[in-house]
Amino acid sequence: MKIKKFKARNFPEALRLVKQELSEHAIILASEEKKGLRPYVEVTAAIDYELQSARGESRLRVTDFAPNHAGAEGAGRYDGGVPGFGSPRMQPLSDASAKPDHRQYSGAMYRSQSGKPANDGNPGQGTSLPFKKKVILNYLRERSIREEFALRLCESARDLDDIPRVISADIRVANHDIFSADHARREDAVSGSRALMFLGPTGVGKTTTIAKLAARAIRNGRRVGIISLDTYRIGAIEQVRIYAKIMGIPLSIASNGKEFKNSLSAFAGTRDMIFIDTSGRNPYDNDYIREMLENVRIGFPLELHLLMSANYDDEFMVDTFRSYGKLPLDYLSITKIDESVRFGSLYNLLLIYQRPIAFLTTGQKVPDDIEPASEDRLVDLILKKRCYAC
Repeated sequence: MKIKKFKARNFPEALRLVKQELSEHAIILASEEKKGLRPYVEVTAAIDYELQSARGESRLRVTDFAPNHAGAEGAGRYDGGVPGFGSPRMQPLSDASAKPDHRQYSGAMYRSQSGKPANDGNPGQGTSLPFKKKVILNYLRERSIREEFALRLCESARDLDDIPRVISADIRVANHDIFSADHARREDAVSGSRALMFLGPTGVGKTTTIAKLAARAIRNGRRVGIISLDTYRIGAIEQVRIYAKIMGIPLSIASNGKEFKNSLSAFAGTRDMIFIDTSGRNPYDNDYIREMLENVRIGFPLELHLLMSANYDDEFMVDTFRSYGKLPLDYLSITKIDESVRFGSLYNLLLIYQRPIAFLTTGQKVPDDIEPASEDRLVDLILKKRCYAC
């Protein structure tokens, strides 16, 4: 058997090199995008000449995966990096893709087009796929996309170039509130004040995220107030107090539900936006969840954002949402994008729980390191294998 690594500007070029040197019967063992001043793709391929002689012809041919740029209408082009993404040549979604059928989603499991689970928990199910689908499956596995979702993508996508289109459609379904032009914000019908409460585990960056959003709101001429419920953590009040003083905005500290309601009443009508900081606790702390549930039932319309760090592993991310999901969550926001290397968990989370992602934070700088979670940005992150913000 001969094993060799090939380097090229993009994946199709690497496949051509494999075919030229090892023949069309070579097997792709791995592929990886390398970042740097001159990014490139590295493909590891192998061929067993004795096995090929014995069989006469292999079923796993490099030519099976050669992109057909003149093929089906709407096919994208692979120009290095994420397949087809960011290229002006990438075709827009069709009408069917722009308005996906919400019934395809079960809320707990993303189902295949046949209506059955894409994978019934059998990790070996992908072994029977055609070769070009195996390459797609491996590509998605490397990006931490769950097996059942990766298999569904293999089923739906024409080829590797088509993956961004399919993921875009999935994100559009989950993020329909964010991307719709008539997105209705939650605000008090009388005062017009919009109150955003930020929840999440300890250290996820709630206070810093609030400072970034508050600073941007002030820059846009909004009247801002901050309420802190974080009287649990040592030093938490001082941190938010410093931010409020720097920005010149009022801060109210509430240690119980009654004080919280009074703080909201005081800000209502005088503040356009009210940012509510909460204490970070273990997501498995049921007493804390019950306490937060009491706070959101005070009769004032609140917009609940659950913050999660991009460097959480997939299981912890899902468990965290399951715990906080007892609250009427409106949005997710993902922090510490700059500290993570794989983002497939974002895709998993969107499909499992169907909550839109509102914001992404990419560093510690206030107010710069925060951005809206656009559809294109999410696709780019999900399909990257390296930190996009670094």
